[in-house]
Amino acid sequence: MKRIAIATLFGVGAGVICGTLLFTFGIMKFSVVTLVFVLLNRAVMGFAIGISRLTVHWAWNGIAVGLVVGSIFSYFLFMSLGAGALPVINFLVNGLFGLIVEFFTTVVCKQRAVAIAQTKERALAI
Repeated sequence: MKRIAIATLFGVGAGVICGTLLFTFGIMKFSVVTLVFVLLNRAVMGFAIGISRLTVHWAWNGIAVGLVVGSIFSYFLFMSLGAGALPVINFLVNGLFGLIVEFFTTVVCKQRAVAIAQTKERALAI
């Protein structure tokens, strides 16, 4: 439960960074709806990272979940701004945000994924 809360908070933090960059550089016009969508998307990304039970290295877990969950925001950009480089670039940046959220959750806060922790405990029991 602690891992889920920490990852979700880091997801919201990633949303703040993402929203700040979007509006500061004029990529999108500021609106409350867009800001809420960005924050919600990154919070869901953090939540998904927190509950993820993939048995891969933490870095790959963050990248994979970041790409999958963040692709929703890339689709939103595609529908809002049309075809172009921004939705594709955002899709790749989502993996980076997922990696950052997973790094701070797993390495900095020392909250390992449940599946990895259970696998290591079973290996030690043998």
